[in-house]
Amino acid sequence: MSKRIWQHPEIPAEETTVSWRSVGQLEGSPAFREYLEREFPASAAAMADEADAETSRRSFLKLMGASSALAGLSMVACRRAEKYTVPYTQAPEWVIPGKALYYASSMPRATGAVPVVVTTFEGRPTKLAPNTLHPDSDGTDAFVQASVLDMYSPSRSQKILHHGKVAKRADLEKALAEATASGKVGFLFGADESPTRTRLTKELAAKFSGAKFYSYEPLAPAATASRAVADFSKADRIISFDCDFASLDQQGPVTPFFDRRKPEGKGYKAQRDVKSMNRLYAVESIFSLTGGMADHRLRVEPSKVLGIAAAVAKKLNVSHPAVASAPALDAKTQQWVDAAADDLLAAKGKALALAGSRTAPALRSLVQAINASLDAVGNTLQVLQSDNAGFGDLAALKKDLDSAAVEYVFLLTPANPAYDAPSDLDFVASLQKAKASFHLGLRTDATAHAATWHIPAAHYLESWSDARSAKGLHTLVQPMILPLYDDCVSELELLSALLDGKLTSGEDSAAFAAVRKTFSGDNAAWKKALREGFVAGTAVNGALAAETSATVSYQAASETSLDVIFSTDGSVFDGRWIDNAWLQESPDPISKLTWDNAALIAPKTAKALGIYDQVILLEDPRAASPVDGEAGNRRAPVIKVALGGKEIEIPVLIAFGLAENTIVLPLGYGQGYDKDDELNRGPVNAGHVGLVGVNRGVNVYPLRDSATTYMAQGATVSLTDKRYSVALTQEHHAMYGRALAREISTLDGEKGSFEKQYDAVAKQGNDSHAPKNISLYRQEGSSTWDPDKNGNAKPHLSDDLHQWAMNIDLSSCMGCNACLVACQAENNIPVVGKEQVAKGRAMHWIRMDRYFAQNKDNTFDADSPAMVPQPVACVQCESAPCETVCPVNATVHTEDGLNAMAYNRCIGTRYCANNCPYKARRFNYFDYNKRNPLIAHNLYKGPAGVTQVGEAPHLQRNPNVTVRMRGVMEKCTYCVQRLKDAKIRQKRGQKQEVLLSGKTSPDVPVTTGTLRIPVDSVKVACQEACPADAISFGNLLDEKAATVVRGRELARSYELLHYIGTIPRTLYMARVKNPNEKMPDAKFVGTATIHMA
Repeated sequence: MSKRIWQHPEIPAEETTVSWRSVGQLEGSPAFREYLEREFPASAAAMADEADAETSRRSFLKLMGASSALAGLSMVACRRAEKYTVPYTQAPEWVIPGKALYYASSMPRATGAVPVVVTTFEGRPTKLAPNTLHPDSDGTDAFVQASVLDMYSPSRSQKILHHGKVAKRADLEKALAEATASGKVGFLFGADESPTRTRLTKELAAKFSGAKFYSYEPLAPAATASRAVADFSKADRIISFDCDFASLDQQGPVTPFFDRRKPEGKGYKAQRDVKSMNRLYAVESIFSLTGGMADHRLRVEPSKVLGIAAAVAKKLNVSHPAVASAPALDAKTQQWVDAAADDLLAAKGKALALAGSRTAPALRSLVQAINASLDAVGNTLQVLQSDNAGFGDLAALKKDLDSAAVEYVFLLTPANPAYDAPSDLDFVASLQKAKASFHLGLRTDATAHAATWHIPAAHYLESWSDARSAKGLHTLVQPMILPLYDDCVSELELLSALLDGKLTSGEDSAAFAAVRKTFSGDNAAWKKALREGFVAGTAVNGALAAETSATVSYQAASETSLDVIFSTDGSVFDGRWIDNAWLQESPDPISKLTWDNAALIAPKTAKALGIYDQVILLEDPRAASPVDGEAGNRRAPVIKVALGGKEIEIPVLIAFGLAENTIVLPLGYGQGYDKDDELNRGPVNAGHVGLVGVNRGVNVYPLRDSATTYMAQGATVSLTDKRYSVALTQEHHAMYGRALAREISTLDGEKGSFEKQYDAVAKQGNDSHAPKNISLYRQEGSSTWDPDKNGNAKPHLSDDLHQWAMNIDLSSCMGCNACLVACQAENNIPVVGKEQVAKGRAMHWIRMDRYFAQNKDNTFDADSPAMVPQPVACVQCESAPCETVCPVNATVHTEDGLNAMAYNRCIGTRYCANNCPYKARRFNYFDYNKRNPLIAHNLYKGPAGVTQVGEAPHLQRNPNVTVRMRGVMEKCTYCVQRLKDAKIRQKRGQKQEVLLSGKTSPDVPVTTGTLRIPVDSVKVACQEACPADAISFGNLLDEKAATVVRGRELARSYELLHYIGTIPRTLYMARVKNPNEKMPDAKFVGTATIHMA
């Protein structure tokens, strides 16, 4: 079957923007172009001509239909999934099978606890959503959404271990008693804050005179007496220095920042107003999601960021030691700095400067001084008192272990110090000097094996606790379910055991009493706190702790002496999520790499090092991945990186927008290898990870020491003769067409004034002269066969209560994976594994496209493209091409405007996917939910393969969503299960009103308002998870009362691929950039409209 080729119009001649997704596309290799024209490269190549192709189509359909009818084979039809049901012996009266219950809780972490509402079915947590009642509600991110899967992970720690072997709980309790008898006890916590833990540490310090407390996470700053939190709602002008505050290095709630990226304001309730928008300047080395949102981005080596900050400070007349040693800048950079500084000064009191939390103390000190000069403290920057004041760092713990000041140590941090501690500390050697060490963790990682005792930790959804939110509010953590495994213990239970001598867990947990004791209110206030998830008015202001102002000097980076960035990974963070399959399979937002890490190098640097041409070999005929992805043979070159006398070998990829003479090494991978490792690195530490995390990437931590936790200098790179398989998704399910993602500028330019650009968004590209779409179908019903009450024809879409639609605002979408993982959790989307992802068979219903775009005339920095993200799922076409080609009517249109899938009809012809111009449909090539895709070649063994039915991850499944089987097509459904549930709730409410009225049903009028779901009351999974509030969803019949309708009526809304005539229900809104007209790159900003040829 050949692929349908959509004939898109030519790119307008006046277009000055060049757009691309990958290196191969940018280079335009012949092999790459040839493969784009096929759906099945091997079989398509074997077809002699179109007649042969047509015969194959008919034969295929006959074969599929006959085999379905004769045998109902598993490869072509749905089957009832196997189930293992454990009924309640005594069910609570409010638990109804299939009906969700919701509880307020929070996920503790270093940047502030994330307030969430947990969806549970029969006591099983299945999904997390933001708690909108909480003042710090800020959406979620991919890590929050994926955290529920960790609770059900098959590789989760289940037993108490002593020197790596299973031990009894009684023996552990004896060891705890010995530790308390000593008194020389050390406690290593994470960087999160907990009022109850703080209270317990004070009691421990009073009981044990030798008790010492420490805090450590590899990517979090050391504990201080206070912490600064950005208030983006008040910030008109923002400058960030190597700070990805929108994503991986949050400095405060980010939703207010994205609200001010929209000219119409939050909810599109105001008239467009450029003055209401904020402006972001980003100075960075690696392309971050924050940098992608920036109105002006300055690309510099990491060793030069301090110099740029010093130049800004000098322009602002800031007094600081770094200003005196600021290096001279070239003319263009100096102009950029001067214009940015002037703009910040003009917004004094409403301006904000941010530095990355892991950058050099000198830079953070300088940024602190800049904020003081801008009157940021108390306006755009709040200072809160920290619960972790006085805690030592990992180096202090090592010193105390070496000196025997600490004889027993409790490792309670979510980090893995035996793996991720700075290499010069040799932490494991010091840990062995302790008389006993106790590790509490969810995984049996390197630290669990290095410690004397390992105690399986209770997941935060299984335990009582509390935390501080981003803005310091006392936020509760309450369990949804008892621990899945009997030996699991929470942090508060362990600390309580050291105080009262009794280790409790489960129903006898002491953690509840500990949290309740910290809460000072009465029972009514306590119940309110449990219901809402927080205690109002509990944040405590603090004084800003001064950063070290000592200056540092850097040598100039070059091709033979590269700057190195040890970057936070968007999938595994610092390595703690290595066993989370949802995150491993989520493509990195920038590189689009899955299941591994790779070194990133800028194109020019790669060419100078002789690497660029090797990477381009990824696009040769044997490795190129076609638009629908049937390859899987991409093998990246492996390089050797030498730094400080140590070496690692790691695959390398080209990264656009990265500073020259810089190499980026993502952290968190390479924690264990078995005998099946592709590069023969195992077996080494295979027991430290589960099936998800084994043989994944390269461990970069050995190159990192105490002085170079974020950036190092002097690295050298050389090519090896090795190659490594990589699963990249940037060209999988790729969509082509004109003006896909659209962008405008608030400045007057070649395309006219801001108002003119805004009003012409829908006419960008070929839409300016495309004829009006004419439907092939009659849009009316039949007055003969289906008349309305008056005998007239009904509208074709006849539901007069609900017509669903969605908007996606590119002005606030940053391209994170929160929506993708939320959709996966809500809709039972399976993981397929690295091999299948490489073949283009990932099942994600939302595809996060990432485009690079550069203006041809850019004279400021031609190697610093704009980055434009665009999430694409099924857009629910009213004239859907997929519906017309399905031979079994498996994809149909509903009366409320959804393009629905009837899974039990689908026979897997894939005609619908072939005919979809948006490439939004996914096919189950294998039974991913039943056969474990992470075991090598297991999917190809059929019934002889290893099954995973009945394993813990199946408990996470949403019971209201069908689990699809092999041979079935699937796609976005607008979370139809939520829509149906909302309708049922509304009807039930109407019935309750009848009962309360005391009247009979005929006497109670039923109106549209009675049965219609309240405005904006139902949210789809991607919408509620989005931290940027970029997605709006609702009922078109609610008119302007609905956010989705107000957005659609704006002139910057447009239909994706409008000229094809599919009439999508999902509209996009053009991205608006707000450049400073005095900046040297101003005229090139806001021109990144994406055309894919």
